[in-house]
Amino acid sequence: MSALSEPLSVRLADPETLDRAAVVAVDPNGSIVGRATLSRLYGLRAEIELDLAPSTTIALALVDALEREARKRRLVRLEVDASGLSDSVVVALRRWRPVAAELRATHLYLTWPTTLVNP
Repeated sequence: MSALSEPLSVRLADPETLDRAAVVAVDPNGSIVGRATLSRLYGLRAEIELDLAPSTTIALALVDALEREARKRRLVRLEVDASGLSDSVVVALRRWRPVAAELRATHLYLTWPTTLVNP
């Protein structure tokens, strides 16, 4: 599933490393309208952090791009802290991905495999 609309593009933002990637969403005028990072946690697991995602469409476009980056790094599981997400993003992730909910202390994390997502 890709939420990317035609006028919006997503590209790498910083130099890539094996353990980290950052992407930005750019509108047709070249303005950055979203940013997210992927950070390896341990083993083959990584966390996605949506630094700037003002809409569900932008958030999902950023997640799509970071899933591709995770697969390039052979990571098999992604997670995101749901407490920082809007309800609409949580609903969309649950609709389009095989998400599991993990409660850690007081934080709800959504996790899903990278292998089952469309390339």
